[in-house]
Amino acid sequence: MSSPSPPAVAAPLEEKAPHRPTDVLTRQEHPPWASCVQAIRLKVGERHWLDVSFSLPGQMRAFVLLLETHQGALQNQALAQALGERGFGTLTACLLTPEERSNAEELSWRVNDLTERAAVVLEWLRHQPFLDPLPLAAAGWHTAAAVLIRLAAHEAKTFYALSCLEGRIDLAGAGPLIKLSVPIQLLTAVNTDDKPNTAAWPHITAEKRWERLPPPPAKGAWPEAIALTCEWFERHLPAAPSSLAAAAG
Repeated sequence: MSSPSPPAVAAPLEEKAPHRPTDVLTRQEHPPWASCVQAIRLKVGERHWLDVSFSLPGQMRAFVLLLETHQGALQNQALAQALGERGFGTLTACLLTPEERSNAEELSWRVNDLTERAAVVLEWLRHQPFLDPLPLAAAGWHTAAAVLIRLAAHEAKTFYALSCLEGRIDLAGAGPLIKLSVPIQLLTAVNTDDKPNTAAWPHITAEKRWERLPPPPAKGAWPEAIALTCEWFERHLPAAPSSLAAAAG
């Protein structure tokens, strides 16, 4: 993986990536602010583009960044839908390019590289008109949970709450775990080998909760994890309802 080179450039997913910077929101003369769902590709290096999608409900109380690699994509879609129904806008980012997913079993463990990419996604998100002034939370699946912890440890005032789903929090490293000050929830299946997480868990001094749940289905949503993630965010995010029109203006 090559290191990302800011600033990030976004392009509509269905089009080939242009050679000049493009703000996806300015490409629509009349953005459907009442209910907006958009898929784009975000440039994170000289040649690499990540698949990113965001969903903006008509009335948003907060925003959630959802990070994944190659695992948990279907569950992440279901989580984004459930959050949207509760008034949370979402940005879903796969940290591997479409070409890299054929080698995902190896590349998804490169936490340093993935953290650099996630930082570019976060920087792009910060410059979007629909985010300000909404509070921000984040969820990460599997190894992307370690990426999320590193981001939150470095960006102490950025996130209000984190949820790690089947997360490998140990991969974040002891330093970021100790430095973390954001309330964090870890959700793992009862049949998961939790020895690495068990060793890492005491390093976290921030508010924390660890729940062991029934295993997720082979296909589709993980209802117990989705319900607990929504509840965790609702508990920790301040109530800040805002219309998209107001946020855009």
